[in-house]
Amino acid sequence: MKNLQKYTCVPDDRPGQWLENAAESVEYLKLVLTGQWTPIYVSAQCFYLFAVLMKAEKANPVDHAKLGPVFIDPSSSWRLEHVWGGGEPERMYLEAGIGESGGSPLAGGQQLVYRRRMHGLDPYVELDQRLVQALDVHFLRERNAYCRVNRRGDIEPIIKVEQLPADEEGHSGTLVTVKTEDLVKYMAVTQTVLAAKFDFTRIDHKKVGFDGWQDAERDSFAAPDLAYHSGRVPGRSSFVNGWIIVRPNKTLAEAIEDENTASDRFKRQHADFIIQDARYSRIATCSAVPGASTNYFDAVEGLPFELSPVFFRADVMSKYKADTDKYQIDGRMIRCRDVWELRSFDINEAGQVHTYLQDLSHLPYEEQLYWKSFNEEPKAPISKRSFTSDFLGQWTNDADPLDELKRDTTALDGLRPPWWIPRGEAVRLAAQYPSQDNAAEWGHEIMHLDQLVVEGFKESELRKIATNREAQVETNWRSLRLIEAILVASGVPAEKAKATIAPLQRLHALRSTLTAHTGGTTKAEEQRKAIAERQTYRAHFEHLAGGVLDGLAAIIAVLNGDPAANPVE
Repeated sequence: MKNLQKYTCVPDDRPGQWLENAAESVEYLKLVLTGQWTPIYVSAQCFYLFAVLMKAEKANPVDHAKLGPVFIDPSSSWRLEHVWGGGEPERMYLEAGIGESGGSPLAGGQQLVYRRRMHGLDPYVELDQRLVQALDVHFLRERNAYCRVNRRGDIEPIIKVEQLPADEEGHSGTLVTVKTEDLVKYMAVTQTVLAAKFDFTRIDHKKVGFDGWQDAERDSFAAPDLAYHSGRVPGRSSFVNGWIIVRPNKTLAEAIEDENTASDRFKRQHADFIIQDARYSRIATCSAVPGASTNYFDAVEGLPFELSPVFFRADVMSKYKADTDKYQIDGRMIRCRDVWELRSFDINEAGQVHTYLQDLSHLPYEEQLYWKSFNEEPKAPISKRSFTSDFLGQWTNDADPLDELKRDTTALDGLRPPWWIPRGEAVRLAAQYPSQDNAAEWGHEIMHLDQLVVEGFKESELRKIATNREAQVETNWRSLRLIEAILVASGVPAEKAKATIAPLQRLHALRSTLTAHTGGTTKAEEQRKAIAERQTYRAHFEHLAGGVLDGLAAIIAVLNGDPAANPVE
């Protein structure tokens, strides 16, 4: 609630004018209730509001004569009532916080906020579970809000619970607001309206004193959805209390239509992409909207196939690699917090990322626009792996060392040998191939590969194994030197042991160099060497990962005591 403090604190300038004008808070409330956030509980100095849901059938029209004197208290809650007497048998029943008496205009309504307290605890608020669960929100303490993941994959606050600044006496207030569009949808579905009790009382006890309202100038106001009583002592104090009704600006039918639009790909916005239209042997521009392309069975004349490849610059992947909390790259799939997924992508020999028009159509429009900004014409065909699996329907035999390393470390996590520190799914998902020519990305992926493999060895347990096998080790040796000594002590020829461990040592050394905070000639030299050896950073990474894979397999066999272990040549 923007500018709330203006209506809760006595100003230093012309305080008497402010104290006598509580009625201005009504105009402020009316304005606030048209905004993007709707207050349902405000407990602050000079400003109090408590809103509940009222059955719409009891608000057509509102009987202000009955509603006006109704008392509602946020401290009221569901309770087990125990009653007796009055000629009735002793009994117990469940009683709602706002009551179920048929004579009350609020009977059958819904209390949204409960102020709870217990000895030893500061008072706190709870939200009605019907509202919380229906809106699919969860309380995140670090955000002081009930949140959910929106269709873009972002964590979005839907109900905010805020502590207001303390007043001069140290009393802090509470503000609970709900995102208006969500509250409107809830009201439309439940056939309710928001009924808010408000009380704006302006008194400055310290400066002017207060001896009651007997000399106050009284007034009242009544309209179909707003009614209040007011009192004013010129220059000294004032009050306004009453009820305001907020009706949903959307019908149930409109809410249903919104849901249909959100879930129907035909009704959503879609971006246009440059595609490789293999059906008509051309480069064309086509919308991702369903119906702008066709499948192989219908084969509508004149339309490209849904599986038309679409190509992108390699840096389209940067944001997905950078935010591993939000995005998961799993093999050839990208997931965003289980909200959306790109079902298939790959990288061709020219270093371009490619996917299919149909897969892009499942992305949110904002995500499509992001991909569109990297869209370009193909520089090479789709990868051999994609063609084999997606068009020939065959398993590809092309080795993928990174995938194999992820499978091997997953197996180790499950077996939990004492010399292995489980890596976890987050570490595996973070390890990805770099793009062709991005040196910084190559450095990050070297680090992730090192975290996946080298950081998994438990040095203390390796020392125990070395001692048991009578290996010759130094006290300052780390895990990789210890493993090399264990290999030799286990009967592996020294040269083979050195060749086995070399790719892992190379990986670890590269990580130290490339992730150093300073640049220098060493880092630049390693970058030049990688390109000179393998032409691209991706090819260098893949070759190194292949060596690490072979080395890890031999190390696992020896550490597990396999006498038939045959380390790499």
